[in-house]
Amino acid sequence: MDDAALGDAAGFGVPCGMNVIQLRVVDCREEATDTVTIVVEPVDGGVLEYRAGQFLTFLFVLNGRELRRSYSFSSTPGIDRLPSVTVKRVVNGEVSRYLIDHLKVGDVVSCLAPSGKFLLEEGVERTHVFVAAGSGMTPVFSLIREALYRRPAENVVLITQNRDSRSVLFRSALEELVRLFPARFRWMSLLSGAMPVARLNNGLLTELLDSMEIWGRDKRPFFYLCGPPGFMRMTVFTLRLLGVPDREIRRENFVVEYVPPPPVLRDTSPREVVLHVGSGEVMRFATHWPSTVLQSALDNGIALPYSCKGGRCGTCAARCISGKVTMTINEVLSEKDLQEGLVLTCVGYAETDIELVLQ
Repeated sequence: MDDAALGDAAGFGVPCGMNVIQLRVVDCREEATDTVTIVVEPVDGGVLEYRAGQFLTFLFVLNGRELRRSYSFSSTPGIDRLPSVTVKRVVNGEVSRYLIDHLKVGDVVSCLAPSGKFLLEEGVERTHVFVAAGSGMTPVFSLIREALYRRPAENVVLITQNRDSRSVLFRSALEELVRLFPARFRWMSLLSGAMPVARLNNGLLTELLDSMEIWGRDKRPFFYLCGPPGFMRMTVFTLRLLGVPDREIRRENFVVEYVPPPPVLRDTSPREVVLHVGSGEVMRFATHWPSTVLQSALDNGIALPYSCKGGRCGTCAARCISGKVTMTINEVLSEKDLQEGLVLTCVGYAETDIELVLQ
């Protein structure tokens, strides 16, 4: 079914039993080729609390089938009056085509609370290096403005890859940032469809980073990556060859390429999950291999938050305060998160009885 039918048949339905946020569309504006920025405000007149680099998960119901799509904030809290997300058209996409072609001012959308751990590194002053391609620029734009306006002692480097100048997201705004922060912000824009052709690869990325003089005994740049899967793999591989540890590389994945199979456990007996939710309520349910903690909750009618179901976004994160959870993949939780007991329920399997606190 196409996106026009999605709007006619179901609009923005609310999944049963889910605690959602209702947001009203204030503005829809074209950002670049096949890309629209949607400005929203809470229907109840309150303030939507979020952090730069996070995303909103939109909820839809179509003929009894639930659809979830996550879109990154392109706005920066404290700088923009209202929050906004930026949506790139996906060929034959059920949701993106509807949002771009049919959404209008005054419409109300249903979303989960803002989520995501693609955030600026805290602590020591450092250079923030962003490498983004295409719509991967959306959360990067939010983070760059946070760094430039809120952290006056820190420098920002941006390397972008796009097809042509018309497809560069936030081009005018980025040019303005270069003008406003000439000593702290450097932007290198590569275009694969223009002359001369410039396409980021291992050698070119190494050359660009070396030319920026970001390395040194007292210089520990932190890297933020967002783009297509192949682009991300190339960038991570290059950074590792340059000696950058994984703890200093932060990634935001828009695409889940695969979900790993369940792990081999020595004991596959059913386990009990005790879940503490924000309201102080305690829920109990059973989980049994090869079901994940999240899937077991859903099978028991407990509507836990989730988005990607592939260990890449962090929407499903919970804190394990008792017992052991084994994750098959983790591309979002940092070493600090893991030390604090955070787990991803969408790829987490209970090895023992466990007790979780919902984030």
